Amino acid sequence: MGYLKTFLYEFRNTYTVDDRLITIIFASLFLPWPITGTVLALGAIYILVKSDLMETIRRIPRSRILILFSIYLLIVSLLNQNWLGALLSVGMFCMFAITLHYRRYIHKDLFSQLLDIAIIMSVICVVIAILEQFHYMSIIDGMGFLDIQNKPIYRVHTFFFNANYYAMMILFVECMCVYKFFMMNELKWRCYYTLMGVLNLFALYLTGGRIAWLCLALAIVVMLFVNRWFKTLGATIVAGAGAIGVLALKPGLLPRLAAKGFAIERRRQIWQTAILIIQDSWLFGRGPLTYFNVYGSYKAEYIATYGLKSFKQYKLGISSQHAHTMFLEPIVSFGVIGTLMFAVYLFSQAKYVLYLATKKIDYTLAALLIGVTVGTLAFCIIDFPIFWIQTGPLFLLLMGTTDIYKKEFV
Repeated sequence: MGYLKTFLYEFRNTYTVDDRLITIIFASLFLPWPITGTVLALGAIYILVKSDLMETIRRIPRSRILILFSIYLLIVSLLNQNWLGALLSVGMFCMFAITLHYRRYIHKDLFSQLLDIAIIMSVICVVIAILEQFHYMSIIDGMGFLDIQNKPIYRVHTFFFNANYYAMMILFVECMCVYKFFMMNELKWRCYYTLMGVLNLFALYLTGGRIAWLCLALAIVVMLFVNRWFKTLGATIVAGAGAIGVLALKPGLLPRLAAKGFAIERRRQIWQTAILIIQDSWLFGRGPLTYFNVYGSYKAEYIATYGLKSFKQYKLGISSQHAHTMFLEPIVSFGVIGTLMFAVYLFSQAKYVLYLATKKIDYTLAALLIGVTVGTLAFCIIDFPIFWIQTGPLFLLLMGTTDIYKKEFV
C-alpha cells in the first residue's frame, strides 16, 4: 500500500506529461486486449496531435523506416483487398509512433517504475488465470485444478486472446523479475521478485505451454551469462538438467508435454500452406494477417483438385491467424521487401543492445534485452506469438530502452 501511495503521488506531482502517457500505455498492455487497442489508438492520436512527431522521427535513428513500413503495408493490403490487414497496418503505425515517442522520452527512473508496474499487473493476470482455470473445471466433467486441456479454448489465456500470447507475456515478465533481482541488494526485495517470478511460473503451467518453458530457460541462462553471474549460471544449468531428468521420469508434471510431446504435425500442415502463399506473392506479400485472409482459398482449391478424402489426410489450408514461424510469417505477410525494411530497424536496435555489453555501458540492461530477444526468437521458431497487440508493442518498447544511453552511443 505504501508503494501505491508513493507511486500515485509521484504520478500526479513529479511525472511529466510524457512520463504519464508512457506509463498508461505500458500498463495497458496487461489489460484485456480490446482496452489495450483503445489505449494504443488514443495514445497515438495524442502523439500525433500534441507531440512533435516529426521532431521525434528526426532524432531517432532508422525511425523513418518504421513509418514507411506501415505505409507500405497499408498500400499492399488495400491492393489485395485485405481489409483486416489494412486496419492492422494503421494499428502498426500507431504502435510505431508510440515506440518512437517512448524512445525519445524514456529515462532510468521511469523504466524502473514501468517494470514494477508490469510485474504487479502480471500478478493480477495470475489471479485471473486461476479463476479462469476454476471456470473450466466447472464446465468440463472430471477436470482437476492441475489438469491442462489440449483444446485451445480451454487453456488459460486471461487478457491475451490465447494461451501462447499469454505465455509470451509471462516470458517477458520473468525476464523483468530476473533483471530486478540483479538490480537489488536487499534480501527482502530479492525475495519479493523471486515470489513474483514463481507466481508467473505457475500461470505459465496453467497455459499448458510446452515450448515456452524451454524458451524461458534459454532466456534466463543468457541473462545470467551476459550479467556475468557465472556461479549462478552454473547452478541454473545443473538445476535445469535435473528438471529435464525429472520430466523424463515423470512427464505427467507437464500434462500437455506428456500427452503430445513436441509434436508439430499441425504446424507442419500450416507451413505447407504458407509456402504456397509465398510462392504466389513472395516479393510484396499481401499485408498483415495474409495467412488468415487467404488460407481458405488454398483449402478449397486443394479439395477441388484432389477431393475431400485426400484433404482429410493431407489437410492443406489449416485455419490459423498466422504461419506459426518467424521463418515464414514475415514473408507471407510482408513479402521480401517489407521483411527487409523491418529487419533494418530491428538490426539497428540489436546493435545498440550489443553496445550496452561490449562497451561496458550497462551489463544488466543488456542482459534483460538480450534475454528477451533470445527467448522471443526461440519461441518464434515454431510459433509467432510476438505478432499480437500486446506482445509486439511490449517487445518494441523494451528494445527501445537502449535510448536511455543514447548519449553514450554517439
